[in-house]
Amino acid sequence: MSIRDKAKEYFFRYSYIETTIVIVSFLGIGYAIDPEDIFMLNMDFSFLAIILAVITLFHGISSGFLAMLILAIVMHYAYAEFQYFYYLKEFILVMIYGEFHYYWNRIINQQNTENKFTREKLSQLSKAFYMLKISHDQIEKSYVVKPMSLRNSILEIKENHERDKSSNYYQEFLQLLQKTLNIEYAFLLTVEEYENMSVLVQTDSSETIDTKDLLIKDSYRKQMSLYVSTDGAYSGSKYLASIPAMIKGEIIGMLVISEMPFMSFNKDNLISATILVNYMFNEMKKMEIMKTIDNFLPLFQSNFRFESYRLHHLNKNFATETTMLLFKSHNKLSTHLLIEVIKKNLRTLDIMSTIKSENFEIIAILFPFADASSVDGFVERIYDKADIKDDTKHVRHTSISIGDIALIEEFIEGVK
Repeated sequence: MSIRDKAKEYFFRYSYIETTIVIVSFLGIGYAIDPEDIFMLNMDFSFLAIILAVITLFHGISSGFLAMLILAIVMHYAYAEFQYFYYLKEFILVMIYGEFHYYWNRIINQQNTENKFTREKLSQLSKAFYMLKISHDQIEKSYVVKPMSLRNSILEIKENHERDKSSNYYQEFLQLLQKTLNIEYAFLLTVEEYENMSVLVQTDSSETIDTKDLLIKDSYRKQMSLYVSTDGAYSGSKYLASIPAMIKGEIIGMLVISEMPFMSFNKDNLISATILVNYMFNEMKKMEIMKTIDNFLPLFQSNFRFESYRLHHLNKNFATETTMLLFKSHNKLSTHLLIEVIKKNLRTLDIMSTIKSENFEIIAILFPFADASSVDGFVERIYDKADIKDDTKHVRHTSISIGDIALIEEFIEGVK
């Protein structure tokens, strides 16, 4: 980071200091020009209006109020009569600038939030796609010996842990890594910060981890996977590879490989290990969150509930709009046709879930960052392709904002 960027970050963080410096500088210049008129009121051009506009638009209304407070104190002592008209005119402008700053920053925050969610979703889908590729390669290489795909194996470990809390999710996962990638000795670490790394599981109970090792330290600092072959500086390391697992730009776990056969220590296996470790820690984090939201749309499938919860949270904090489209069908054939057509028309980010009842079935589709009006075209396409009339009595639909959870629960009321 350059000196200029550091100075900019410093002043943005300490906006009140910058505001005070700018206002005092302006008053100092005014005093140097005319001690009797330090606000330069007699000039044709108002420099103060420009300064207040820049301060308020850049830092917000709180900095604008601070500037006005300093100006009020100085004006009280610098002029024989307080210039109420001039002061109130500038104060109103500060409030207008502050309102503009608020709405502008709210739009920026919404866009950044949507962009961040999309990037995270793309990362998850990329990992899932790579998992599928790894699974396909594994089946292709040894279908007779290992007919179950790697992704299914991880899913089974996850489901087993959800059924039986006493099962060691991490131990089973590490054993899967051993068999799949031919790893002999390794550690799985949980990471809160560099000084607080602890071993979750390890292949050899007699071996101890050295978190001060240069390979592990640099892997944590650079937030990237490092191997002994990537840099000669790590030739003295006790470990072959250090692979961090990251969520939202923070390292939450790490796989450290200490021994691995030479022929297995290759680029493909290390990339596979990186994807698998990140996928595993993401799934574990998701399970931890799911434990805390038992009452949130409990009848839907877990992945749908998780994504709905995230988008509901974003809606509450950043006012990002997300719509849930709900179909209630009392006819089995119509339900089958709807599900079939909907699956073919879902976008990458859209998620579908269903609830079955004795008398009807609910089909829910989540549209991230889309309002109700944008969902209307989707409904028309679905009805048209499923050959269902919009005025039919056995199929009803509604689109509800993710913020109105009470309305969603009321629509699905009656499901047992």
